[in-house]
Amino acid sequence: MTDLAAVLRVVDTLEAARLRVWLFGGWAEELRGLRSPCEHADVDLLYPARDWARVDALELDWIEAKQFPWKRAFMHRDVMVELFLVERDERGWHTNLKRRRHDWPDNVFSTNGRLPVASTAALAGYRAAHIRAA
Repeated sequence: MTDLAAVLRVVDTLEAARLRVWLFGGWAEELRGLRSPCEHADVDLLYPARDWARVDALELDWIEAKQFPWKRAFMHRDVMVELFLVERDERGWHTNLKRRRHDWPDNVFSTNGRLPVASTAALAGYRAAHIRAA
């Protein structure tokens, strides 16, 4: 289970390593008012970059079973953190998931005060696409 202080510690740790990330998933949905407050098992983050080179160079407690072309995961103080790679091409921001390409809206990387949080449109669009793909 995570709390907001744990989320901030994770983001601060990555920012100290000069990695800019945006909160995504359940925590972001809660902070954007798209879902009611609840318990969270992990922290999901979007990472805009061309590749994983800078992330892979970090000495983190990596979870080998969760290393994919689109995702990396590690443990931070007993909290699982999942990073999703968000690339940009001529069609815009996207993540190449296992079975499909997910296109993000242009405003995916909006902010919410101290904590960078993916936009409401990005969160709702991902949730809808995830439900359709299931």
